[in-house]
Amino acid sequence: MSLLVLHLRWNDLDQERYARLRDAIPEGDDRPSSCLSRRHVRQPRAVMVYEVWDDGAAAEEELARVRAVLGAGPDEPQRVVFSMPDLFAVGFPARRPAASAVPIPAPRSPAEMPAPVG
Repeated sequence: MSLLVLHLRWNDLDQERYARLRDAIPEGDDRPSSCLSRRHVRQPRAVMVYEVWDDGAAAEEELARVRAVLGAGPDEPQRVVFSMPDLFAVGFPARRPAASAVPIPAPRSPAEMPAPVG
């Protein structure tokens, strides 16, 4: 599995549509569990939304939902999608429990540590 990075661009949003976009695509912990990161960047003539997903099907479903909420046309938003190896997932906070988490042992006290050799 790889991570998907989505760059979405919404052009010429008025204040009402921008408010609906912010509500439909929350940046905080309200985002879907497969969405590892999401940031909005507002510029004078466009709003960019950058997302990182660990599930491509979930990303497509979310985009379809948001487009329906905003009444987006067939060309909205402009989108660029690229993938990154799972190796980069370590840079994102875990949002779901790992499938096979290995327990980390409690640290030993100094009295339990073996004496250095040499």
